[in-house]
Amino acid sequence: NSPSSEYDLSGKKRFSAPYVNYIRKDPGAPCSLTEALEYLQVDILEDLIKNDSLAANQVPPKHKPHNLTVVAMEGCHSFIILDWARPLKDDMVSDDPLLIERPPGGEPIWVPFKFKYNSAHSSCKGSQYVKRTWYRKFVGVVLCNSLRYKIFMGNALREPFYSIGDTFGQGEDHCQFVDSYRDGRTGPTYLSHNLPTAHGFYRAYRQEPVTFGVIGRRTRHPFVGWYECGVPIPGKW
Repeated sequence: NSPSSEYDLSGKKRFSAPYVNYIRKDPGAPCSLTEALEYLQVDILEDLIKNDSLAANQVPPKHKPHNLTVVAMEGCHSFIILDWARPLKDDMVSDDPLLIERPPGGEPIWVPFKFKYNSAHSSCKGSQYVKRTWYRKFVGVVLCNSLRYKIFMGNALREPFYSIGDTFGQGEDHCQFVDSYRDGRTGPTYLSHNLPTAHGFYRAYRQEPVTFGVIGRRTRHPFVGWYECGVPIPGKW
């Protein structure tokens, strides 16, 4: 499709080529990663991981992927879609396809994904989303609603996600993991006191790296069942 106008909002001439298609978008509608993926008929992350298993006798991939789609909208963050349907021989595949990292200076991008977690640790039972953190772990949330959710953390998408204990407090500074710069409201810590001791992550202060160990009952690291951080999830991108 051709662009609706020859020049963009900055007055620059729009790029055009046989392989470039322009998609019309309501200027008043918010940017939506989910809608963009649905429009392009891209499988969601969960289905890709479930269906894309390599044969036992297949040689590990060596080459970079070759089929790329760049999606850009005026006023929205751009992202790249890789064709992971079935890798050709020696193609390089990713452990975490379509999991998009936060653009510099932009909002975090949450991707729908049903990760494994201990449901007894969460007061919320709704939709699940994941994103990368700035120190190579994954943050997962289970929604009560867009402003109240349980925050979990994991090392890999295929592995269980764990609660985060707080050595000094009730997890107020854990809102940092959903990109809030302020302490939030949390549920009571008595939730963890009434549950068996569990493994999970914990820390004492904001900006401190998390440690994996024993949390909850009979430890110095209680955890809570929900957080309110003032950041809507999944939000906009």
